Amino acid sequence: MLKLLTDEDTNPELVVQLRRHLPGIDAVDVREVGLAQTPDPVILQWAADNDRVVVSHDKSSMRKFAEDRVREGLPMPGLILGHQESPMGTVVRSIVQLVTRWQILVVGQVTFVRAHSQFP
Repeated sequence: MLKLLTDEDTNPELVVQLRRHLPGIDAVDVREVGLAQTPDPVILQWAADNDRVVVSHDKSSMRKFAEDRVREGLPMPGLILGHQESPMGTVVRSIVQLVTRWQILVVGQVTFVRAHSQFP
């Protein structure tokens, strides 16, 4: 199963809900691992060093830095981007579906979670 890291742009309740819906999931928030108020490139490096896919709502800078890492050939376990306007339940269901059925789609990729996402 994937290991996840949520950033500060993500509601910390997301980790609680993911743990509730995926017992045994290894999901942590940046605030839990001492990375509060840390620049995105440092978070992505920490995630790469710890083999964690980042979950964020930051579609601008986090996406750019993740794509830069891929382009530069640096390790990038993956980035799941969601919309802040999406209800928590929708985001949780989409991530649960990704993790349990389609995790190959997120490894080393930037993946978007939309309100009514349907994955292949």
